[in-house]
Amino acid sequence: MKITTSLPRIIIPSCIGVMMCASALASGTAPEYYTDYPSKIENVTAQLRGYINEHPERTTDSMMNHVLDDINNGKIASVKTLASLRKKKLSTEDLYDLCRKSTLVFGKMEHVGYLGKDSAYSNASAVALTPDGICATNFHVISDIVICGAFDYKKQGDRSRFVMDCDGYAYPMLSVIAIDPLNDLALIKVDTRDKKLTPAPLNTAAKQGTKVYCLSNPSGAYFHFTDGMVSNCTRTTDKRSGHTKYIMEVTSDYGVGASGGPIFDEHGNLVALVSSTLSLYANPQQFRNSRCHTSRLYLHSSSANVFPIKP
Repeated sequence: MKITTSLPRIIIPSCIGVMMCASALASGTAPEYYTDYPSKIENVTAQLRGYINEHPERTTDSMMNHVLDDINNGKIASVKTLASLRKKKLSTEDLYDLCRKSTLVFGKMEHVGYLGKDSAYSNASAVALTPDGICATNFHVISDIVICGAFDYKKQGDRSRFVMDCDGYAYPMLSVIAIDPLNDLALIKVDTRDKKLTPAPLNTAAKQGTKVYCLSNPSGAYFHFTDGMVSNCTRTTDKRSGHTKYIMEVTSDYGVGASGGPIFDEHGNLVALVSSTLSLYANPQQFRNSRCHTSRLYLHSSSANVFPIKP
């Protein structure tokens, strides 16, 4: 019965989608909101290759060499440089258009030996916090840079890390400036190359029941937009270290590649980052992820500074 009743819901939208695509192909045009993101990723390779040729000292290896110094000495954003909280409630269409500008694809460029050429690809997500290039993502996304740098290990073929905006413009990663492995958070600095990022304002007051939206890049579905709500907020404190772990659980659809993806409220303020996924179903392969563990982003809080603001 469940299959019978749910079948029309699946088939009808699919048929409509096919009809729309067929109509667009027949007319020889496609709506402008159908974006060819794979071609943008391919173009990133050329952008990064030209950048490294111009700045040979800014490769992944060189970043690993000074990563520990960057983390220890990194000057993080001051409150004055963070975007002001948005207060106007937006429609879902306007929300997507606004938040997409702050959402970033995170990826790397590697030299593929058997092909004899460089190739850029995406493997995670990130979000812009300041116009001059400070971004947030998960610690596990950049943990290999920190670990390899700490042990002076070189990764063969790893040429560059980057973030890409929705227009296909690549911003090479320069450094890791702060990490919080317990809460799976990291701040990175990218080279804006004479451009300015669109920062997302921070809202640290989202609680259970808050309507939220996620923009991420799961499995090549670039700038994938889903909705849900905050289902739970928990914290645990390690008795030995005294460090506190904050977990916000959000109901929405996620997948591999969504790590570091921003969670926004209805006003377009950043409330958390996607960290890990967890299915509530008995058979996790049967359904998409229904619940997501996210990392609360506290850049400035009197109770808990995950990333203390340095003067």
